[in-house]
Amino acid sequence: MTWQLLSQGYETNFAKNAIAFTEVPETFASLGRQRKRWARGMIEAFKRVKIITSKKLDFKSKFLMCLNVLFPFIDFALLIFVPLGLGLLVLGNQLLIGWLSLFVVLLGMLLCLIIEIKRKNMLREIECKLERRSICAFIFYVLLYAFILAPYCLAGYISELINSKKEW
Repeated sequence: MTWQLLSQGYETNFAKNAIAFTEVPETFASLGRQRKRWARGMIEAFKRVKIITSKKLDFKSKFLMCLNVLFPFIDFALLIFVPLGLGLLVLGNQLLIGWLSLFVVLLGMLLCLIIEIKRKNMLREIECKLERRSICAFIFYVLLYAFILAPYCLAGYISELINSKKEW
């Protein structure tokens, strides 16, 4: 919806103190279906909203929206190249892919830490108290979450690209 509004010349703004809560899937299978649906929705949005040809979007908006095109490639890399590279590195193979994979994992960890710090600061600023997260859950999220969900996201991208029947 936001992409459609932007492509029609409307403006959107950022509200740094806006908070939204969502219901979390209760099972791993539900989480996988949700991520597949979200990934499919992104491809569907690209097919519906003509970002590049919109005359009402400025270059910066087009560029930032088109960065979403990288997500399928990132998910593919997380599924194939990062584990392969880390495995090669552990086995003593000094190929560049191993070091790049390690760099990607460390960069992901740093990004998650920055997001977590910003989240905590924002909640503190608006005096919103939530349950404390365990350090083990955070480490699991940082190290494994994207790797586990990448296959579901890839399935969603492919489902939309081949126009398979929507199942929700």
